[in-house]
Amino acid sequence: MSDLFWLTQAQMGFVAQSKKSAAAAACTKGFLLAKQRNVRPRKPLGDARSFDYATKLRRWSTCVHSFRNAVVCHTWMTGCHCAGAGQALLDLRLQRMATSLPIPKRLWSRVSQHVGRLSTQEVYLLRKLALTVEPVDRETLPSLFSRMAILNGTDAANFALDLGTTFRRILEQDEEAVAIFAERAGLSAMQLAELLSWTGERIGDVRMRFRKEVFVSRALRNPIIRGCPHCMREHAADQPHPLRYIALRGDWLCRGVDICHRHHHPLVPLWSSSRPIERDDIGARLAEILPDLRAGSFDCARIDPTDYDLWLDKRLSQGIAADDTWLASQSVFPAITLCEFIGAALLRKQGKAPDDRRAKATGFAYVSQGPDGVRAALDILMRSEDGGHIVTQGELGPLLRHLRGSYLDDDTFAGFRSILRDYFLEIWPLAPGDDLLGQAVTERRLHSLTSASKETGIGPAVLDDFLTEAGAFAPGDARADARKTFDAKAWQHILDEIPTLVGPIALRKAIGATLAELNGLKADGVLVPRTNVATIKSPWQIADGEALLEELEAYAQPVAPEEPGWEAIQRVHKRLDLPVGEIIAAIRTGSLRLGQHPDVFGYHGLVVKISEVSAFKAKVAPKRKPSISQGEVTAAAFARSAGIRGKGQFLALIEGGYTPAMLVLNPTTRRREWRMSRDDIAAFEASYTTPSMLSAETGAHRNTIRAVLQNEGVQPFRPNGLDVGPVYLRNAVEPVVSLLKSQEGK
Repeated sequence: MSDLFWLTQAQMGFVAQSKKSAAAAACTKGFLLAKQRNVRPRKPLGDARSFDYATKLRRWSTCVHSFRNAVVCHTWMTGCHCAGAGQALLDLRLQRMATSLPIPKRLWSRVSQHVGRLSTQEVYLLRKLALTVEPVDRETLPSLFSRMAILNGTDAANFALDLGTTFRRILEQDEEAVAIFAERAGLSAMQLAELLSWTGERIGDVRMRFRKEVFVSRALRNPIIRGCPHCMREHAADQPHPLRYIALRGDWLCRGVDICHRHHHPLVPLWSSSRPIERDDIGARLAEILPDLRAGSFDCARIDPTDYDLWLDKRLSQGIAADDTWLASQSVFPAITLCEFIGAALLRKQGKAPDDRRAKATGFAYVSQGPDGVRAALDILMRSEDGGHIVTQGELGPLLRHLRGSYLDDDTFAGFRSILRDYFLEIWPLAPGDDLLGQAVTERRLHSLTSASKETGIGPAVLDDFLTEAGAFAPGDARADARKTFDAKAWQHILDEIPTLVGPIALRKAIGATLAELNGLKADGVLVPRTNVATIKSPWQIADGEALLEELEAYAQPVAPEEPGWEAIQRVHKRLDLPVGEIIAAIRTGSLRLGQHPDVFGYHGLVVKISEVSAFKAKVAPKRKPSISQGEVTAAAFARSAGIRGKGQFLALIEGGYTPAMLVLNPTTRRREWRMSRDDIAAFEASYTTPSMLSAETGAHRNTIRAVLQNEGVQPFRPNGLDVGPVYLRNAVEPVVSLLKSQEGK
């Protein structure tokens, strides 16, 4: 260990020292200048390097040890810490220097011999620089690096070279480069982790980890650098070298942050550059703006932090555990994105110009409340002036474009995508296969008049008449065809039936009836058209006529055409003034015989005995009195008005004894039927309600009512598991009625 020497670190480099000689070389460049120009190398500002040799070097041989030590020093500065790697790098550096320095070959061989005898294990290094600074709260890596460079009398680029790396590697957070800097700056593992967490660490091509949250890179890396001028002036106050103390905070990098909470001052643009190597050279940029900063040129009016500002600062500084809103279940970046886009859309809906801070604060008031709050905001945005839902993107266009584009595969947006998707499935008439936020629609939930017309080939006006009569729409519903939506499953039977309907000529031909006979059957309710809308020219279902004909033919017995006293039902009706309905009712009960002429097709060939009908009329005439009181309606008619369309559902409610009704004889059809008086209807309305009835009470659309009932967990009335249709207990829906009325008032 005769050549054992120590390397100590000063402000900008290393001092090489040998037992045999006090000569030292700071670097190869300094050594060469001393030889060629016979002058001492100039010391950079703030440099503490020592050069223990004369200004006039007389002999090359006296500098061999110093040159060897400079080579070793330079090798250690580049970070070779293991013995094998250090020795290999020494050999490589020597080869390069041999070709670039004008050293005599005779002396060069002596340098090689000395270096060859040296083991890197004999080198001891004090790694922390003599001049260091402590990172301030929330400081970033480029900021601390620049302050260290300024403190040691150089700029960021040269400081990086002195550490054996490059400034670009520091900015790119190269693991080795950052480790070298951390050692030289004396940073603990905890300090380094905090520094990087406020700087943002890349975890992919376009993603960064910032404060243990995942952000897209552009949310943290912007050409425009912002900051609080008051904070920076406080750092520099009364300091002879202010640039050593001015630090940039990591929260200023975040696109969602707009205010300094310490000074209630908005973050203002300080400088701009598209090149990171220039933009993040903090010391150089601060030197350019320092006069304006001191003069107050960046100062603006102070502002009060909003609930959004307070939430975001708390979330970034203290983490999820400190978040007491629903947003604790979501990542920060999707949350601030939704707040900004939804808030901006709400402001545009109100006719106001949206600025970033106002938009975020407005959106936060809704988004922070969770799914219900988001849906409330969407209800405002998607409601049209005519009461329907907007079936286009509307003010939400910018948000939906981002969710379908940049954030389509971003799992952190999954929660918000699910809320939006469920909502749009409830208000948009989407067909199976349609793309909705990156997922294909599997089944149709809603139809509009426009979409139903396109699928069925039936005009929107005809569909509107049918569906309004059936109860899908309220009378006078003025919504545009595209926004006039209805439950696709509940009313599919109407859409399926309409194409099968025919006009009177086709029905008469199918059942073999004359026009007068068809009118007689219609007048007495024996055959009922599927719609009574006068403008619809094809109201008949052939299956209804065929079913009636099949039923009557089952009662008929063949009658020879020449047999006297038999006539068609319509003629007997005219002859004896007995309703067609009563004649057919008597046939069904067996009170009258029915014959059939084999040579005549259909209903016109069915005949009754005139004498038998006359005797029947005389027998029942004294007993015929009205069985329907004024103000009564059939139970079926009331059920339709209440929106209960399922076959037999309301009848099951009556027959089960859950609501009052009267079983009476219909004077026309001679059939027994359930009817309801005003008192019966009042009793039903006191105990039960339906979405159609709630719509009339609150003014809310039935789809909205169904959604609210579902969200509130209110289940339909199911006595003993019996399906009685969309009937709800009145006392169970009272809170929902209050909620709907309050929303309508807004």
